[in-house]
Amino acid sequence: MTKLEYGKCVKLMEEAIRNAKQSSEEYKAYNQLLNVDTIKAETEQRKADQHYGYAEGINQVLATLGFKHDRMKELSELL
Repeated sequence: MTKLEYGKCVKLMEEAIRNAKQSSEEYKAYNQLLNVDTIKAETEQRKADQHYGYAEGINQVLATLGFKHDRMKELSELL
């Protein structure tokens, strides 16, 4: 893997971590809104599902490429 490819993989990993954290926050908002406003709660759940799926997909691609980095463990724990 070249330095350029490695740098792009690092950026993807960081984006996946950001999306996984955002998904976690949206799931928390979903749980808080569940008994108050079901429509807003469902919207939050869909956003959370989308961000989670995006992060999971990036994680699978990086694993398939054999990308190794210290923060990959952090990403795996978030998912």
